[in-house]
Amino acid sequence: MTNEPAAVTGATTSAVPIGVYVHFPYCLSKCPYCDFASRAEAVIPQERYTEAILRELKTQSARFAQGPKRRAVSVYFGGGTPSLWEPKLFARVLSEIRALFDVEAAAEITLEANPGTTDEGRFSAFRAAGANRLSIGVQSFDSHQLVALGRKHSSGDAVRAFQTARAAGFKNVTLDLIHGAEGHTTATAAKDARTAVELSPEHISAYALTLVGLAEEVPMAKAVRRGELVVPDDEVQEEMGHAVRAELLKGGYARYEISNYARPGFEAVHNSLYWRGLEYAAVGCGACGFVKERTDASVGKRWQNDRSPEKYMARVEETGSGEASSEQLSPEDHLKERLFTGLRLREGLDLAALERDLSLEVRARFETEIETLVKQGIAERSVSEASDILRLTERGLDLHSEAALRFF
Repeated sequence: MTNEPAAVTGATTSAVPIGVYVHFPYCLSKCPYCDFASRAEAVIPQERYTEAILRELKTQSARFAQGPKRRAVSVYFGGGTPSLWEPKLFARVLSEIRALFDVEAAAEITLEANPGTTDEGRFSAFRAAGANRLSIGVQSFDSHQLVALGRKHSSGDAVRAFQTARAAGFKNVTLDLIHGAEGHTTATAAKDARTAVELSPEHISAYALTLVGLAEEVPMAKAVRRGELVVPDDEVQEEMGHAVRAELLKGGYARYEISNYARPGFEAVHNSLYWRGLEYAAVGCGACGFVKERTDASVGKRWQNDRSPEKYMARVEETGSGEASSEQLSPEDHLKERLFTGLRLREGLDLAALERDLSLEVRARFETEIETLVKQGIAERSVSEASDILRLTERGLDLHSEAALRFF
C-alpha cells in the first residue's frame, strides 16, 4: 500500500469521494483543554467497544449504499488516543471497513497517537494492519508547556515517538502543535516549530489554544475564568502564530489551510473532506457524520453519537446505531457552512461550483461583501469560464472568522 495520500476528487472513477471516521474515546489521562469525547480509563473495554464499532459500521454502510456510488478516499481513527487500541482489534475494524465500503486502494488511513502510548512493535503492527499515516499529538517540545497543557509525555518522548514511527515504516507523519497556554511566549512557540521542522515530518498542524465554544466548559477554561490561570491574549497569540508560520514556511511547509502546513502532496485528505462540504460516515462514541439526502427542504443529514462510551455501547447493542441527535441541513444552512469552511483553504472556494451544488444564488447575493473583501486585501478573486474562485489572502486567513461572518 502506498503512503501517498489519495486525491480528494477520487482516483479513477466518477464515484463520489467520502471519508470514514472512527472514534476511540479512551486516553491515559484527560487533558484540561480537551473538549473532545474522550475518557481517561485504567481499564479499557477493548472487546466490547470494538464489537460496537463493528456493528455500527454495518448500519452506516447501508446508509451510504443508497444514492450515488461512493468511494472512501480516507479512513481516520481519531480520539481520544486510538493508538491505545489493541492492534489486532484495530485490524479487525479496518478490515470490516474495507469489506463494507468501497475504499480507494491508495486511501489515506490515519491513526492518531500520543507520545508514550506506543512502541515500535505496536507501531509496526498498526502499519501492517493498513495504517499509512500517523498523527502524533506532540503539542509542544517545551517541558514547561507540556506541564501547562496537562500532557503526560516529555519532549524526549515526543522525539522518540516520531523516530519510532519512522522505524516502523511510516512515510507519512504529521505532528500537532499548540501555542498559547500559560507561560508560552513567542520565542518558545517559534522554537517548537523549529524543532518540528528539524524532525522533517510530511505535515504539521499548528493550532492556537482555543477555550471558546464547547471548550468553555473544560477545566482549563474554567480556571482562566476564575483567575487561576492567565493565558496569552489575542494579540500575543497572533504574534505566536506569525512566528510559528515563519519557521514552517522557512522549513519548506506550505500553508494550505489556516492551521495546517504540508510538504507538496501531503495535504490531509480527511480534513479536506470536511472543509469542502463532502460526506463522511462516522462511528464511535461522540462521532459526527454527514450524508447528503437531498429533498425540497434539505440537502442532507448530520448526526452525532452519544458522547458517553457506556451510553454509546448500550445504544449500539440495542439498535445498531450510536446516533443520539441529528438535524436536517437546509440549503441555506449548508451554504453558510460551505462559505465558512471553504474559505479556510488557501485554494479558496469555487463560487460557481457552489451555486451548482446547492442550486442557490451566491455571487449576486453577496457581490457587495465579496467586493469589499477584495478591496481591503483580505481576499482575491479569479474568474474564468469554468470557475469563479474566491480565496483569502495570507492576511485574510489570519482574519478568517471576521471575513467569513460578513456573509452571514
